[in-house]
Amino acid sequence: MKAARTRVRIVCGAGAVREALVALPDAMRPSAFQHPGWISCWFAGEGRTESRTVLALVESAEDPRPLFALPLVLDRFGSAAYWAPLDFGVCDYNASFVAPDFRPTPTEMRAIWTRIVAALPDDASFLMIDKLPAVIGDRPEPLLEIAGTRRSHVTRHPLRLGRDFATLRDTAFDPSVVRSLARKRRKLGRKGRLTYSISSGEDALGPLERLLVWRGERYGTRSEVDALYRRLIVAGDPARVAWLALDGVPLAGVFGLVEDDAFRLLAIGHDEAFKNWSPGLLVIEDTIAWAVESGLAEFDFTIGSEAYKFDFGVTAEPLWLVAEEFDPHGSAMLRLMLARNRLAKELKRWIDPNGPRRRDAKAAAETKSASAA
Repeated sequence: MKAARTRVRIVCGAGAVREALVALPDAMRPSAFQHPGWISCWFAGEGRTESRTVLALVESAEDPRPLFALPLVLDRFGSAAYWAPLDFGVCDYNASFVAPDFRPTPTEMRAIWTRIVAALPDDASFLMIDKLPAVIGDRPEPLLEIAGTRRSHVTRHPLRLGRDFATLRDTAFDPSVVRSLARKRRKLGRKGRLTYSISSGEDALGPLERLLVWRGERYGTRSEVDALYRRLIVAGDPARVAWLALDGVPLAGVFGLVEDDAFRLLAIGHDEAFKNWSPGLLVIEDTIAWAVESGLAEFDFTIGSEAYKFDFGVTAEPLWLVAEEFDPHGSAMLRLMLARNRLAKELKRWIDPNGPRRRDAKAAAETKSASAA
């Protein structure tokens, strides 16, 4: 699709942007974070309708068919206002909405991007879109073709699934973890009847509330995130809650989103009274088995480099960000934001005892052992 055969239109206002996004064809929304349910629940958050929101819409010049859509909201960093994706800290991935046949060359995409930036309202000092996957569904993210693209400070952690869970467990999972979980599952089974469930809607609200309480006790409460998860579960697709129960009482749970070929894990929690039996890891193992049985191709542990994810055989894949500076103040604040993000990543790496340091030490030990053999 040639850049000369497209036009750029800016839709303004939270209500108009929400309506335009929900009305986009399903083929333009391969990610669960682009699902109409996610979009509607995100806009229902406190203060969303008051936020300055725009939608950059690229349409075919020959007909009104949308080809590319990029929603942006005005956020603040220190003394600077900047254009950001529909996130506010609750979205693991951000991406543009792209028609399947919209495959611009790098030169064409850069020309389109120049027109989008020029058309944006003059409200911000800079623009930054972080946590961009390289591929959306089965197509590349066009934003990665523009100038100003760089590595994000966070990564995603997918696990590729196969047709058989037992084979996946035996080939991808850490063998010591497999043995440990099998032993702990047997011990828990002696205490009562263990059951696994996964659902959405009103029936899943009870387990979700327990999950949110457990997470709040461990990490602190994030009221806006909790409220979003409640709205998503009540709405149904794409949200799911999975939980492991002992005699009907939940011990651990996970919250995630379902796409055509993937499950995206967003939250996990467990009852601390049962921590010696690792119920959180057990419910993840069960949910991976459910994903395989459901025919999904990927179980995605999303962002965050916690060591337990690598015990299940994930690979780390980069995410990306694009940025534009509109004035000297914006340039300075953007550099400060990027430096803060890098510093936060390094601090987490060295402070978190269960984070990447543990994984790196484990990998070094395995390499040393293999060399000795």
